[in-house]
Formats: sequence, structure tokens, C-alpha cells
Amino acid sequence: MTSVCLMFHLVNVAQLMKTIQLIIAALSLSLISLVASAQTTAPALTAYYQVKDALVATDAAKAKTSATVLVAALGKVDAANLSAANKKALTNAKANASAIGKSTNVDAQRKQFEGLSSSMIALAKATKPAKTYVQFCPMAAAGKGASWLSDKREVRNPYYGDKMLKCGSVKEEI
Repeated sequence: MTSVCLMFHLVNVAQLMKTIQLIIAALSLSLISLVASAQTTAPALTAYYQVKDALVATDAAKAKTSATVLVAALGKVDAANLSAANKKALTNAKANASAIGKSTNVDAQRKQFEGLSSSMIALAKATKPAKTYVQFCPMAAAGKGASWLSDKREVRNPYYGDKMLKCGSVKEEI
């Protein structure tokens, strides 16, 4: 009787070990997928920061050029591992960046930047890149308020540039 119990216990332990191995494998694949997604969004975030910095400087020509680089970087983001909502955010980001890249009017670029930022925030939350900050200005977007991403904690407002350079606050760290 004791040997039967021992064999039953060993079988259960073996099954438990297989289950643990499957769970570890699934978690590893998920982590690899997340890391791969973050790596494919890193160039897009770098280009996004350049657009943001150009708008902070009220430099429409540089915003236009940087937005063109951003469109190309967004085109290289691997959407296969993104949810349907994040695939839509990627599509919207491309459209907003493209519109910024076709404009030489900084006010029009800033309006597009609001939608671009919303999409890029969603993508950053989905892919967990290197540290980035979600910043918010309550005065932007005709008083509705608008957010943007920054690679620096220090607030530099892309919606108003030097008119209200420090208007805003850090709302979240991703």
C-alpha cells in the first residue's frame, strides 16, 4: 500500500513539474514578445521625441522633417503582437505623423500632435519601452487639456512652446 501511494505521489509530482515547465515556457514567450515590441517601438519613440522637441522650439520645418522620420519608424513597428486597440493606435499615429510631415504651419502641426500623442501613449503603455513620462497641460486643446510623452521628467510644453514653456506636469511614468 505504501509503495502504491508513493508511486501515485511521484506521478502527481511529475505532472506538476510538466505544468510548471509549460507555464514557464508561456511566460518566457510573453516576455520575449514584450521585449521585442519595446525594441521595435524605441526608434519610433526617439523620432516622436524629435517632433515634440521641434514643437517646443516652435520650429515647423524641423517638426515636418522629424515627423517624416517618425512615419518611417512607425512603419517598422511589429504590429503582430499588438492588440486590436493598439493596432488602431499605430494606424492613427502614422496618420497624425504623416499630417504633421505635410504641414509647415506650426499651429496645424500642434493640433495633429494631440492625436499623435494619444496614440503614442497607448503604444508606449503596450510595449513598455525605456522610461518615458506622460506629461499633461490643462491649457492645451482649447482648454480641454492634452498629454504628450517625454524622455525627460522636466516639462517642456510642445503645445505652446516658449509662450508657456513650463506649463504642465508629469502625470505618469511608463
